[in-house]
Amino acid sequence: MIKGLVQKFRKPERRTQAQRMLTLRSAPVYYLPITKSGSTYLKNLFYYLDHAEEHAAGHDIHSNAIDLLRANSGDEEAIRRSPHAFSVLRDPVDRFISLYFDKIYGDGPRNFPDVRTYLATEIGLNLTPDLNALDHRQNCYLLIDWLALNLAFKTDQPVNHHWRRQSSRLQRVKALDVAHLTLEGLNWQLPLFLGEVLPNIEEAMAAVSADNRTEKPYSRADIVDAELLGKIEATYAHDKTLYDQAVDRWQPWLGYHPVVTGDEKIRCLSTAGQPLNCVVTPKVGCTYLRNLLYLMENGEAYHDPLRIHLEGSSLATSLTKQELAEQVSFFVVRNPTDRFVSLYFDKIYGSGDRSFHWVTNRLVRRRGFVQGPDLTIEQHQHNCIALLGYIARKLRIEAPADQNPHWSAQVETVKKAIRFDMKPLLLEDLDNQLIQIAGGRIEGLEGAMRAVPNRNTSPKLFSTAELVTPEIAERISALYGDDQALYERVKLGWRTTGQPPKL
Repeated sequence: MIKGLVQKFRKPERRTQAQRMLTLRSAPVYYLPITKSGSTYLKNLFYYLDHAEEHAAGHDIHSNAIDLLRANSGDEEAIRRSPHAFSVLRDPVDRFISLYFDKIYGDGPRNFPDVRTYLATEIGLNLTPDLNALDHRQNCYLLIDWLALNLAFKTDQPVNHHWRRQSSRLQRVKALDVAHLTLEGLNWQLPLFLGEVLPNIEEAMAAVSADNRTEKPYSRADIVDAELLGKIEATYAHDKTLYDQAVDRWQPWLGYHPVVTGDEKIRCLSTAGQPLNCVVTPKVGCTYLRNLLYLMENGEAYHDPLRIHLEGSSLATSLTKQELAEQVSFFVVRNPTDRFVSLYFDKIYGSGDRSFHWVTNRLVRRRGFVQGPDLTIEQHQHNCIALLGYIARKLRIEAPADQNPHWSAQVETVKKAIRFDMKPLLLEDLDNQLIQIAGGRIEGLEGAMRAVPNRNTSPKLFSTAELVTPEIAERISALYGDDQALYERVKLGWRTTGQPPKL
């Protein structure tokens, strides 16, 4: 029996960091498999994406590694720079329960008969068929206590990759900086993450049937009590931290993925008689777009362009996803650092009638904000820190619907537009990109762009590069990390394909 265990746990040939990653012949995508975290399904998905058919031995694809493509040993830099390098993390408690039922208690052909026998002798694991929930819970107590010792190298058996910590696997490719998806959210996170480079990803996901999931006699809720939960989370503490971070990272995108029903509508700004629709976000070209649409609809500029938000606007309409797909429909994203600097100079430090005097006054009273016409750059930087602190508190205590849209996250405004497949454009190249997606379908578009009298771009005393210190940049990133990720993804899509990416 011991010989069999040694053979089962024999270390594989050591690979470089890049060689640990699976890739595709059809696209520059890289995946780090982690056992008991969806790896059977994902390996089968990778096979399908390259061959347009399922693997003949899908449930045993781990034994057919030669049929999958690994990255080359010299690909580290390409993987590090890739926006499509990832791994999938699983809730450590769910992973443990799956390990117990699939590999330890179960006696099927892909389970561990030698391990089961060893654990029955070593720790008294009860392998009697048809145990009740309490007996399974007792088995799980015994198993997690033994795993804690095994993972600390205090047993006579080597660590097996089916119960090795997920964080240990990730540590082996730490320098590659792969993104983390979650197994529970894989059905919607994977299309969001890979849709730009794999337009057929959803079709392929639906076609793959081999996922190695088995029916469990009892659910997690039946088995796991508070004490067992504590033991599992203590044994896999770093795994839990990484998993929780991944869940938090994906949380703002939850609203993006539900399927749009045929009669569901989104509210847009549109032009009567022209197939042009957009969703606008304050401080992201909003004034310019409203004036552009008004001019195209009415044949003349609005009489007070800077006040178009208050006294007039283009026609607001509600359209279905199908209606939007037949027209030119878009939204705009902006570098969150540039957006913050614009907010500071236009609305907070500025003293015009469109400034937020009440916010400035509060910052002066509560946060040491400095007013005056000839401030030094250091004083402006101090003011930016004060404003960021104020915004951080507002974002923390207010629901998204109650936040001032001039500083709320862009993703909150555009997440429905993403669900409706509206095309993302970049503010810094808005005119060129809008002309491109219009494809000649919007009569008079270029002339209207030239004729818009005001784009609400006020002069800045200092550029973003001059004003933003590392501390300011770090605080903006902390507040608007999801905006930054969205902006970088849109920017990358336009840069690499010359087309708006599918988000």
